Parts: sequence; structure tokens; C-alpha cells
Amino acid sequence: MKTVNLTTIKLILIAIVLSHTYSLQSQVISGRVKTVKLTSSKKDETIETKGFPRLQIERQKLTDENNDNILEANESAKLELRISNQGTRAAKNVKISLSQADESIKGLLYDSSIELGDLLPNESRNATLVIAADYKVPRTTARFTIEVLEENGFNIPPEYIDIAVRPETGPFNLTWESPNLPDTTVFDQDMTIKIKIQSGVPIKTISIFNNNIIQISDYNLNKIRNVYSFNHPLSLSQGQNIIKVTIENEDNNTIEDIRKIYFQSERRLALIIGNSEYVYGETLKNPVNDARAMSDALQKVGFEVLKYENLNQKDMKKAIDDFGTQLYNYDVGLFYYAGHGIQSGGFNYLIPVESQLLAYADVEYDCVRADRILRKMEYAKTDVNVLILDACRDNPFERKWSRSAAGKGLAFMDAPSGSLIAYATSPGRTAADGYGAGNNGLYTEALLKYIQKRGLQIEEVFKNVRREVETKSAGNQTPWESTSLKGYFYFKRQFE
Repeated sequence: MKTVNLTTIKLILIAIVLSHTYSLQSQVISGRVKTVKLTSSKKDETIETKGFPRLQIERQKLTDENNDNILEANESAKLELRISNQGTRAAKNVKISLSQADESIKGLLYDSSIELGDLLPNESRNATLVIAADYKVPRTTARFTIEVLEENGFNIPPEYIDIAVRPETGPFNLTWESPNLPDTTVFDQDMTIKIKIQSGVPIKTISIFNNNIIQISDYNLNKIRNVYSFNHPLSLSQGQNIIKVTIENEDNNTIEDIRKIYFQSERRLALIIGNSEYVYGETLKNPVNDARAMSDALQKVGFEVLKYENLNQKDMKKAIDDFGTQLYNYDVGLFYYAGHGIQSGGFNYLIPVESQLLAYADVEYDCVRADRILRKMEYAKTDVNVLILDACRDNPFERKWSRSAAGKGLAFMDAPSGSLIAYATSPGRTAADGYGAGNNGLYTEALLKYIQKRGLQIEEVFKNVRREVETKSAGNQTPWESTSLKGYFYFKRQFE
């Protein structure tokens, strides 16, 4: 007969009793036992153990400073969490832990943990963790691991959040190299659009439209650091061309800009001279400023411009002669002069800055006759010629002469066929150097204004100038013109 160990006998007896009187019931939630019950075969005899906590993340929200769900260099974001206890027992010493899934991503700073304390059953609590990017962050997507930990091990399985991270991009803009003016006139049908794009983010698309018709949607770019260069040939339509460039980068930011280009077959050339710094005569305030402003204005309405300042007699004659030579290849010629001018012997003379003019007889030899430019224009056979003289000022040399000049101001000149001659004031009268509201003389100030007006014939331009100058000078200055134009000329046409 075999000997039976006493301990073994006791275990067998306990098992028999339990199998007859109780059944073991348990509820398992999320891999952990929530409650345990021992149920007796006798009615209403149940023994229930104490419950367990069950933690849950009810809400997860990321808010960055720009509200674009992108964490950019030198920007911070708030990760807002709401943690609840859905169990039947308090959760002890609850803590939220935050960590990078890929620690090789540098430049990210964040709160690694936050203590919530105890959470009672059915209690919820909010928590905020800050995530920031310094200036060294790369362009990537950073994954963060969120863990909710409890003292007794009733933890939540890890959750993850992916955050788009962007380095410092700097400005995103475009600069036009050609055409460089917002509104310009050209005479060649074929031109090349040239732009530079500054962007710290790679360019995704470039589109060019001409009068709302797509010209290009693909491109080749040259890049130096964060500056892209882009050139594209374009064939212009007769008349107005509205060129729109639209650029989008990989951050889905978009910029666009417009240039208005008027293509005309009519070629225009202007010679501009402004003399202010007189060595022996009175220095004038406005002429150089007037010449510069007129140069800018004429370029905007399609003129190629030759501009000179403070010329002596030799250089003035050379500038006029060079202008006459080039004018053969153009349809419209324009000469603008601002400075001292006088009449002598029925002729008008433009005074160079180094002229001494000790005697009235020196005028013919030390100055430049205004009709020199008219002869050059006639010889070039241009269709339209315009001569503008803002030179009707008081003669500063006259007080040194033994006898005065033949007349005040400038003399009247007949305009040759196809020409218009404009004076700042009427023949025989003088105009002061000041009066303009800004840096320009009164006459040129008004002229600059009306040259830019669309749809005005040249005669209308000078009528408007005359009206404005007379009003502002209280009738003391009346601009004058002599004309024999044969066709219609517009500084700026009226576009559809």
C-alpha cells in the first residue's frame, strides 16, 4: 500500500469542495482582470473582489502658433490630452510620458512627462505638453510616442502622433528682372521673361499666363542657395499682354505677380538733357530732377532714352548728333531739355553749364542752337517729332552785358511738318524755377502726370498741362505749343 502525503490529501479535498459549491467567474478587459467573482451553488451567495482602474485617452489635439499643423523652426506647439478613468477603482499616481520614436531627428524640445496624480473612477483630467523646434530642425515628419502610466501597472497601450516639421524657410518672394517695370511698352514681339525666386522650400510648380492663356506649366530652374533663376521665352500679342506668374512651393504656399506689357511696332527714342550746375550762371534747383523723372516716365510709355546731366557745349552737341544718328531706326523722336535757355537774333539757344557769356555776342558761339535738334529730326525722317523746352527762365548772364538780349524767354519757332514744339511758357515770357509741389518744376510736374494718362492724344496732353499750370501759377505762366503733326500720337494708348 502506497503512502499518501498529507499535503496532497488536503489539496484534493479543497478542490472537491470548491467544485461542488463555487464556480469561478472573471471578466477580462484589455488583457487585464477587472473583477473576480466566486459564485456559490446556493442562491444569493456571491463573493466579489475589489475592481480595477481602466485609463483612456479621450482627446488628443495639437495646436501650433500658426494654426497650420506644421511645427516650423523657432515655433512651439501645445499637445492637449484628456485622460479619463473608466474603471471601478482609483488609478494611482498617473503619469503621461512623451518621447521621440526616432531620436536621430535633432532640434526638437519637448516636455517628456507630466504628473496627473490619482484619478478616481469616472474622473477626467486635462494635460498639456509643449513641443518646440529650434532653428536647426530638418524637413521631416517626427513621430512621438504617448504613454499613460499607472503606479500598479494599469497602463494604456502606447499611442502615436505624427508632426510635420519644417526648417526655417526665410522669405518667399519673386523679383522681376525682365520686364522690370509693372507697366511697359516694347517694340519686339519676342521677349524673355526673367525672374528670380527666393524660397527656403523647394519649388513645386511655376505657371505663366498671357491674357489668361497658359503659356507654361513645367520649368527648368537654376538654384544658388535659396535663390532660383527662371527664364522663359514668350511671344507677345499685338497690343496689351497681361503676364501673370504663379509659383507654389512644397509647403503649398503660393505667390503670384503681374506685368502689363504693351507690344507696338512703333519704335520711340528720346534724348533728355538736364542742366542745373552752372559754373558762371545761377544754379537751378529743378532741371536735373526734371530730367531724371522725365526719363523714367518716357521709359514707361515705350521710349528708349538717352539721358545726360550738366553738359558742357561740346558734350551737348555730341549728344544731339549721336541722337540724330540713332534716330534713323525709329518712328518717333523726342527731345526734352531743362535748364537755362535764351533767345538771340530770333533764335533760341540752350546754355551749357560751363558757358561764361561775358557778352551778348558770345551767345552764338558758347551755346547750342535749339533748331540743331530740329534739323537732326527732319533728316532722320521720323513720323513724329516732339521738342519740349523747359528753359524759359530769367537770363542770369544779362546783367553783365553792355546791352540786353533781344527779348525775354524764348522765341517762337515754327514746327516743321510732323513735329510739335512745346514751351514751358508762352514765347517772350519767363517762368520761375520753383512752384512744383515736389522735386520738379511746375511745368514738368504737370507733364509727367498727363504723359501717364491712357488714351490721350498728344494735343490733349498739352492742353491738360496748360490748364493745370495756369491754375497753379494763378495765371502767371501759360505753356505754349507749335504743332504741325499729321497723324495721331498717344504717349499711352487706351487698352481694351
